[in-house]
Amino acid sequence: MRTVDPDSLEAFAQTAIEGCGAPAGTAETVARSLVSADLVGHSSHGVVRLPYYATQIDDGSLDPTALPAVEETGLFHQIDGGGAFGQVTGRRAVELLTETAAEHGVGVVGIHDSGHLGRIGEWADQVAGEGYLFASWVNLHGGAQRIAPHGTADRRLGTNPITFAVPSFGALPFDMIYDGATSQVAHGKIIERDGSGERLPTDWTITETGDPVEHAADFEDQIGALLPLGGTETGHKGFGLATMTELFAAIIGGGPVASEEEQNWAGNGAAFVAIDPTVFSTREAVAERVSKLSQFIRSAEPIEADGEVLLPGEPEYRTARDRRKAGIPIEDAVIENLQSIADDLDIREFLPETIR
Repeated sequence: MRTVDPDSLEAFAQTAIEGCGAPAGTAETVARSLVSADLVGHSSHGVVRLPYYATQIDDGSLDPTALPAVEETGLFHQIDGGGAFGQVTGRRAVELLTETAAEHGVGVVGIHDSGHLGRIGEWADQVAGEGYLFASWVNLHGGAQRIAPHGTADRRLGTNPITFAVPSFGALPFDMIYDGATSQVAHGKIIERDGSGERLPTDWTITETGDPVEHAADFEDQIGALLPLGGTETGHKGFGLATMTELFAAIIGGGPVASEEEQNWAGNGAAFVAIDPTVFSTREAVAERVSKLSQFIRSAEPIEADGEVLLPGEPEYRTARDRRKAGIPIEDAVIENLQSIADDLDIREFLPETIR
């Protein structure tokens, strides 16, 4: 595994996205979003997605020149992504949320027909950074079905992430953020291993025999399904969350739900909510609650001698801090894919030196 300077990686990603037909501003937004995911340790939503986006552009399911359209109704907004890059749609949603919450104390944005929205934690981080509570439910418009209902191996729902954020107002050097798929792992964790030959962890997937899927390539060939959060023992909880997320995103976003075994993916649907906590409290009181809760949680004694209690959002904060100094580690399979897209676009010289 090699490491890459974050700025160099972002510059290459921007060049590649422009090479796929995106305007400079769009390419800059998408590249920054992808590399920010790599920085915080969620490489499943980082530059590994570049070949995937290029394929979508080639087959017409992603329009690199499109911009989202907004329908405004006071406190509530609905965004038609129009097949645009999800990172562009996500940024617009955050702008609407924070503007509306600043004026009214609350904002709600529904999204439909967006491209892949990327790491939802990025949007949560931005909203919390502006001093607002954040919650979101995201589905895959009934397509990209990968989670099996508890007790089955049939794909029925997308990975349907749920995300929450609470600003710490200085009580911590980071804001509290939970961002997780309702499956055992995000699909991007499978994508990262595709082509590597590495065996998948046994508690991620299931097949009709009850055995796990062995390799990422098999999963990508539609063998087996992702287990819902909780796995084979308590997966009914994760699948319940996935089902509710499917509905929240569809109802508020104005998009479809999974209703057919084979349903063409039309992008992400979502429900984003922002709330001004100072409507109910003060910044100082929120900070005090965060501080007291954090201290109590950290007082738990780790079972392992070198164990440590980490808070939601803390692993990402630490990883980003370290990777800004030491660089971003890139898997060999991902490097090969980046080299391939660089050759396809004739931009090999723009690859960072360490992976050229």
